[in-house]
Amino acid sequence: MAETVDIFHLPSSIKPAVVKEKIYNAEGETFSLRYPELSGEEMKHTIEAVLEKRSQYLKDLPVSSIVSTIDEAVRLWLNPDYHLRELAEKLLPAVTGYDSEMIRLELKRYMRTFRKKELLRFLEEEFDSPGMLDEFRPRKSGGLSRAYGPDLIFHVFSGNVPGVQLWSLIMGFLMKSAHLGKTSFSEPVLPVLFLKSLAEIDENLAEAAAVLPWHGGNSEMEAPALESAEAVIVYGSDKTVNSIKKRLPEGKCLLAYGHKISISMIGKEALTPDLYARTARRLAEDICIYDQQGCLSPQSVYIEEGGTVEPRRFAQLLGSELARYEKKRRRSVLSEEEHLSIQRTRGKYELEKLKGSRTAVYKDGMNTGWTVVFQEGSGFEASPLNRFVHIFSVQELEGCIGNLQPYKKYMQSCGLAVLPDRLMDISAKLGEAGISRICPVGEMNRAKPGWHHDGSFNLLSLARVIDIERNAEEDMERYDPDVE
Repeated sequence: MAETVDIFHLPSSIKPAVVKEKIYNAEGETFSLRYPELSGEEMKHTIEAVLEKRSQYLKDLPVSSIVSTIDEAVRLWLNPDYHLRELAEKLLPAVTGYDSEMIRLELKRYMRTFRKKELLRFLEEEFDSPGMLDEFRPRKSGGLSRAYGPDLIFHVFSGNVPGVQLWSLIMGFLMKSAHLGKTSFSEPVLPVLFLKSLAEIDENLAEAAAVLPWHGGNSEMEAPALESAEAVIVYGSDKTVNSIKKRLPEGKCLLAYGHKISISMIGKEALTPDLYARTARRLAEDICIYDQQGCLSPQSVYIEEGGTVEPRRFAQLLGSELARYEKKRRRSVLSEEEHLSIQRTRGKYELEKLKGSRTAVYKDGMNTGWTVVFQEGSGFEASPLNRFVHIFSVQELEGCIGNLQPYKKYMQSCGLAVLPDRLMDISAKLGEAGISRICPVGEMNRAKPGWHHDGSFNLLSLARVIDIERNAEEDMERYDPDVE
């Protein structure tokens, strides 16, 4: 008999009339994943319910209390025997297709980024005084200021990488906003289970959020959401972002995280006899975690000539590391279209080699498990993803960065391995080319709390600030009858 799991979270006052299900098999068990199909009227009632809970409870909670509640929920998830973590570790591989061991390790790493100390760093990073989310606080230049978050945030989540939804939800809770979240059927599990954890600790806090899956473009459900929300946060393809942008009423705050591309740059100093193997291993991990489906994984890699290991040899070594990783943590099952995309792209470069180009293709035989395309010169290529990477051999890293300029609006992260005295100069040049995050090779998929996502602020982008000017404070004194 199938175990029933709700992949939706609604305020207790909302009882959906239509509930459907999807059946999944996970580790020998059968699960019935239930989700509602709300009418436009039910969606309006859901929005009213989360806004009411915000008004009655959430907006008056000290931000320190919200941080403590989230921290308690995270600590539950750091326990391997916690029942919702065990459920997630069963369901997520079945729903997403990702390797179960990869999900187990990355889920725990990701949850650690939301512990109390990390959230406090996140708040301090963006607000000189996080207390301004609770009350008016003195400004250095005189006067007082207070920050307010949106009454309601409408989140449009992608389903390519588990956990991204939590970042957005937690950000909204810190701003004391009610939530309406649209999840993808590709990954509707984790945000709901996390809200269940919050409900175990503070049911009223969890009641200020509604999260459920539906197919994009459903105007009956999305029109009330877009009309009611003060802010909309969208993750996904440029097509998804543009679709929401066209329908968003004027004056709304939109944070859009669309299509982005990341790269790696490896200096000759990382290719010495004692370092090249570690460098290849860490780069392989950046490529393999979640099969490059997130915007943080590298698609093009620039290898500097002059190291003990030359770039072509390094490309071969990287292929061996990808093959080893495939045996340890298999790639997700691909669609026929994804297989064909990899085969077509491989064929393109194999044909170039036959025509005399100094190109090499290292691959998983006739399988599509992994692919490394080696080229000489400082070009740029996007990847069909799923452990497919381009390696470029360059004379000097600093000299190839200009080639990224045409793709500036798509640039995201760069995994970097160079001498310390090259870090600042290369980082400055990468910043001019559109890169918004520099990190070590091997850490590309593990952005730190408080990072400026796509080069922007997070909480501040949602904040509305009210100022009481210094002379207003002074002028009010004259109305006090005890003041001469």
